[in-house]
Amino acid sequence: MPYPTSTSTFDLYREGETTLEIAAMIRMVLVVRGFRARLDERLRAINQSSARMETLSAIINMQGPVSQSDVARRLRVEGATVTRMVDLLSKEGLVERSPHPSDRRVNLLRVTDKGEVELRRIFRVYDSTRTELLTEFTHEEIEQVHLLTGKMLAQLDTMSSTGLDNAEMQIGDLPPRDRLRD
Repeated sequence: MPYPTSTSTFDLYREGETTLEIAAMIRMVLVVRGFRARLDERLRAINQSSARMETLSAIINMQGPVSQSDVARRLRVEGATVTRMVDLLSKEGLVERSPHPSDRRVNLLRVTDKGEVELRRIFRVYDSTRTELLTEFTHEEIEQVHLLTGKMLAQLDTMSSTGLDNAEMQIGDLPPRDRLRD
């Protein structure tokens, strides 16, 4: 179905119709929600969650001194969200905060040995859940999804309506393994 130029997509959608673009975006949202729900369901068995995994993973993967702001930009969430999660993780001894050597306003984060053990347990659940979801996909199909979602992330970085300013993370700030490969 061609993209309508004269009809509001609201009006189209209200009439029970859709566009390829709307359907594609809805499917992406549903895939992410579904995967996250399944992952969280499985992680609850080990008293963990995808939000905890994301924070711990970002800290450990970013290498070197990592601030809470760095983690928030990486995860594309508000700083307060990371602060609340780091509070919980540090109370459990999974993350350690230390003062920045030259900026007293900044805390640097690192995953503790206990946190690394927990994250390894989380990744076992994540790896099996991801493998189950992607088992029917070829390597080429996964590469195509990676390419397309990378292009979408790059486009989001250029959109002024995202609320991201120049201090926020751009696709180029992602670790090399998360970026598009030419």
